[in-house]
Amino acid sequence: MSIPSQKVSSSNKLIYQRLKQALELNLRRQIFIAACDDLCLRDCLAARLEAELTATATGDIFRSPIAIGRFVSLQLNLGDPNPWGAIAAWLTENPPPQNSRSYSPLPGFQILGVEHLTRHSAAVQWSFLSHLRDIETHMQVWESTLLLWVSRPWLSSIEQSAPEFWHWRTGVFEFEGEPTPSPRHWDFGERQELGEECLSSLSPVTNSPLLTPNSPSTTSNSQSIELADLALPTPAQELTAYNRAAEAENVQELQTLQYIELLQENQCFSESLALAYQSLGSCYRDRIQAGDPSWQNLTIAIGAIEQVIQYLQIDPHEHQNQPLTPKCALLIDEFKHHLSQYIQESNNLLPISDLCNDLGTLYWMLSRLQPSYTEGNDTEEPTTLDPVFCLFRSIGIYREGLNKKDGSLTLQTRARFNKNLGIALAELARYQDKTENLQQAVTAYQQALLDIDSRTEPQQYAAAQNNLATAYWSLAQDGQPIVYLKSAIAAYSQALTCYNPSTEPLNYAGVQNNIGTACWNLAQHQPEEILLVRAIAAYREALKYRTRELVPAAAAATQNNLGTAYWHLANNFQQQRARTASLQQAILAYETALDIASQLDRTQLTFDTLAARSNLGLAHYQLATDPDFAANKAAQTQHLEAALHHQLQVCAAWEQHLQDKELTYGDKLNLQSDDANSQAIDGRQTALSYIVKTIRAFYSECGLPGQNLALSKVPGDLLPEILRRL
Repeated sequence: MSIPSQKVSSSNKLIYQRLKQALELNLRRQIFIAACDDLCLRDCLAARLEAELTATATGDIFRSPIAIGRFVSLQLNLGDPNPWGAIAAWLTENPPPQNSRSYSPLPGFQILGVEHLTRHSAAVQWSFLSHLRDIETHMQVWESTLLLWVSRPWLSSIEQSAPEFWHWRTGVFEFEGEPTPSPRHWDFGERQELGEECLSSLSPVTNSPLLTPNSPSTTSNSQSIELADLALPTPAQELTAYNRAAEAENVQELQTLQYIELLQENQCFSESLALAYQSLGSCYRDRIQAGDPSWQNLTIAIGAIEQVIQYLQIDPHEHQNQPLTPKCALLIDEFKHHLSQYIQESNNLLPISDLCNDLGTLYWMLSRLQPSYTEGNDTEEPTTLDPVFCLFRSIGIYREGLNKKDGSLTLQTRARFNKNLGIALAELARYQDKTENLQQAVTAYQQALLDIDSRTEPQQYAAAQNNLATAYWSLAQDGQPIVYLKSAIAAYSQALTCYNPSTEPLNYAGVQNNIGTACWNLAQHQPEEILLVRAIAAYREALKYRTRELVPAAAAATQNNLGTAYWHLANNFQQQRARTASLQQAILAYETALDIASQLDRTQLTFDTLAARSNLGLAHYQLATDPDFAANKAAQTQHLEAALHHQLQVCAAWEQHLQDKELTYGDKLNLQSDDANSQAIDGRQTALSYIVKTIRAFYSECGLPGQNLALSKVPGDLLPEILRRL
């Protein structure tokens, strides 16, 4: 094992020395856990341990004064994540010399690769934890030292979900380091978030004041010129029928900009100018609400509303209007006449709280735009702002609006501010300070619910409860899962009371699906059969309204969720007969999910179809090896054939991915930085292990004819690799 280069901090060096000294003792039945989120650092430390602790067979001088024998690094087999089985297999392949009379120290083992489990289904993750919980069985014959490398989230999961293993631990060593980016934890495909885009009015800031104008005459004039540049069509645009219609729509906006420029030239810093900017912002806001949230429309709307707020904050005693010449007065009157339906009367200016709400939401919407590049832009500067900056602006504006003391902050406005503040904070949690921002989002949602009457505003109340539940669900992924998941279920249940399935079937079904997902997740940390039963009931209720005819993608996702809940119920709680029935229900749900998915484009799907197909194959395999099927060879063979068919399809899909990338298994060492390709290689190896396992079941259940039948179904190019494993 080569030692990668990595700068190690002094604190990590100290922890490493302590770990090394503990391993050098080579005592019997020692279980150590090392937690490190920085995978490069982890690889460096693991390689150094192996190099420094391994005693060679050629009689070289040990680096340690104590003979500890070999120290072996093993990668966790993600197809069968059983560390005990991996160690037993290594010991079988590497027996001690039988003719040696000298004492041979016991080898020590370190297990790597646990972090890759996050890219696999919950079934695989649960299998790994189950193997850890079986430690007492293995400790009866265990003699060696074991070091298990994990990430901090997995350290927490082991402590909570594998207490038997945690009890046997000899020591835990936590290294410092920034987490290596990795895919999200496996979940059930989709989580419906009923967020609200309350364009006003609109609804997500910095902690500084909104706007502090320096010189209204210069700042505002330059701002109007920038807005005019954005609003004017570019010469390169082809004058198609569509563009002619768009140009006609732009006439009033351009005339409004001309009117603004005229007012500014004559230093008319009055409500008329604020009203003109408000009219311009409203035009573009209406376009956004109509379904065109382009960077151009958002930027113009933001600039216009910022100008309205700026003029409303100007002290009229500091900036007296200049007297107009008769000619300017006549021009202004003409503009006002032509734009009378767009330029409203001064008493129709929006309250500043509504303007802040609109502005905050426009920044929030701008943060969600995918980066795009202007055609012909050699510097490839993105036409969207940094999402974190936009979210900070949004959050700051909402908080500023909540602090307004001008009497415009009604209960409804305050509830809207807090609800949208929660949405923006939850969005910011995707980029930084996840736990802190989510906790602040929870507080904002709770404040919003205090101002919403569920009887008079059921839609607003349900949306806030659903978003609160989703924030709790996200918090549960990083710590205190039982507490946060119970809170999520309670909030989802409150949201459900506001939805009538006869009038709002999809919202009702979406919340039912969320309840099922939260119950399933809670069952991973608090294993109780009732939680899975409740999850199954919620999914079935959701499927009454999430039909394949109405919302096929959502129906497929919920069917996949239902299959996993049945699979988990069958493998953890039920007696033999009920277990068989649950596996059959899991098979039916997985088949339905995959059948619907086959009719849809991949971009429409919110769950991993390969994981679903692999789970389907495993369910068939489990039924085939069930003692109840031993007497029915026809049914047994049918399930084994189905299991083999699905795992071969999964293997072929991963193989195709690698071929598309022109990669082979031998390239794996070069793919450590490419998660997608690494996932494909791991996925193919997992599928191969299931294929081998199924062929062995053919032999054990049906003899040599059964094995020959299985091998006849394996593609020729795969046979050599399969036969080597057999």
